[in-house]
Amino acid sequence: MQRINDLPIRSKFILLYLLGVLLPIAILLSYVLTNVAAEMRAREALNARLSLGRVYDALNQHFSGAVSLGNAVSADTELERLLALSYESPAVYYGTYYMDIRRTLNRYSLAYAQQVTGIALYTENPTIANGGSVQQITPQVREQEWFPAVLPAEARMRVYLRQQVGQTGILQLCLTRSLHMDGPYSVVLRIDLNMEPVNRLVADENTFLSVYLVAPDGTAVCYPGSMQDSHITDRSVRPPATVDLMVAFGERTAMQGWQLTADINDEPMNQNIREAIWIGLLLGALCSVFAAFMALVFSHSILDRSRRLLRHMDTMTAENFCPITREYGRDEIGELTAHFNAMGSRLKQLINDLYVLRLQKKSMELENVRAELKYLQAQVDPHFLFNTLNALLVLSVRNGHQEEAEIIRALSKILRRMLDTTSDVVPLSTEMAFVHMVLKLERFRFGDKLQYAFDVSEAASARTVPVMSVQGLVENACKHGVQGVNGQGLIRVEARVEADGALVVEVSDNGVGIEPSRLIALQKQIESPQDMADSIGLQNIYRRLSLHYGHAVSLTLRNAEGRGTVVMIRIPQTTEE
Repeated sequence: MQRINDLPIRSKFILLYLLGVLLPIAILLSYVLTNVAAEMRAREALNARLSLGRVYDALNQHFSGAVSLGNAVSADTELERLLALSYESPAVYYGTYYMDIRRTLNRYSLAYAQQVTGIALYTENPTIANGGSVQQITPQVREQEWFPAVLPAEARMRVYLRQQVGQTGILQLCLTRSLHMDGPYSVVLRIDLNMEPVNRLVADENTFLSVYLVAPDGTAVCYPGSMQDSHITDRSVRPPATVDLMVAFGERTAMQGWQLTADINDEPMNQNIREAIWIGLLLGALCSVFAAFMALVFSHSILDRSRRLLRHMDTMTAENFCPITREYGRDEIGELTAHFNAMGSRLKQLINDLYVLRLQKKSMELENVRAELKYLQAQVDPHFLFNTLNALLVLSVRNGHQEEAEIIRALSKILRRMLDTTSDVVPLSTEMAFVHMVLKLERFRFGDKLQYAFDVSEAASARTVPVMSVQGLVENACKHGVQGVNGQGLIRVEARVEADGALVVEVSDNGVGIEPSRLIALQKQIESPQDMADSIGLQNIYRRLSLHYGHAVSLTLRNAEGRGTVVMIRIPQTTEE
């Protein structure tokens, strides 16, 4: 551990990057890429087997259609009867051929048009003339590769070279069999298979598989490019000596002895493996570069702040207590820097305290004297005002000015209530008595123009509200509602307790109301934490209510149905109530 502690921080980061990042990435890439290559090879081998199986099934189905056609022709008794007849002349035979035999063969050809391209019958009947789909068995016919060596012959796939227009020759597959007829003549059926689907199946797999259809003698009948290869005519093409896949057709079928082999084309798979390796190496390189960059950034962050901290520690020995003003972060070094700044500030403060302690004590004594003087002055000013109001009250009563005396008495009570700071929350009944005195003063100002009415339930009277909260709403209604009315103004104060226990107080006037856009803006300003340029009273009332009851309280403004404005405060029920 001591050796690790002795290493510089940058060396520690380099060692951590080499052993903790670069080496694990190299090991992980080697393991992953090896497994990916093996997985891709296994998947490609499985796909090759599936592809060969698909080709085998398609060919088997294709050949089975030809076998079914041969069985159908062999079971046709009418065709058997026509081929066994002895015809008097070629004209009689051609009449029977065009009227019956050819129609029958065409019907079978149309039924299996996708599997076969033609049907031909070869017979030993000497009265049947050559022509069309029926031929006589001649020595030249017997020498052809497709002709069975032994008659009667079972159904077997044969191969022969057939000329086509535009081509030198193609290898044609055909199904040959003897028709089991009771007549005196042997009849051989040859069904030419449609080679286009067979060659298309082989060509479709050419990208990943080289498929060979191998005859019993070992020659390849169909293989990639067989339709364009000139060597196909001499039957010299054979499949590779070693193939990757092979499947044999059934021993009891017409394809006895035939095989389907395939050689897997490794180049696309190897290309995919190379791409995967390059992608893995690229990702590994990107991760390594990114990790190296982050290690460089982190090491630079730690070294830079550590060196700056050491420099400030050195300057502290010279009684230089300047704090580190640059951003120092929130990690361990940042916390150490913050504690260092705090320690320097405390040392500087302790040193300063030794020199300015007496001066501070004198300053504090002077402030205490000033505060005491202000307190005595604050006591003298209200007493002087109360004495003056009492003198005016006595003078008004003595001279018979009862209305003025009531106003002075109400003003004295309001002043005493405003100077009372013993409680910030009072019952609503007390607040309504204070509102009543305020409206008396306002009525002295407006005269008969101002009328007011109260509608407060008993349950609401017992609830508590902040001091001067309702008074502020009433004063606002007098200022902005009644003052702008040409006729008689009316202020109405209603208070009730709703079903959920909330206290609702509404103060309404019959003024001109507020424009809707102004009303929305005013509502937002009241609830905003920023101070309002106007309507400070409403915002202060809302803030006092929020301090007492939280965000559950609300102060809303709306225009009355007829005219005027309604201000409503809704105070939730507290646990004390």
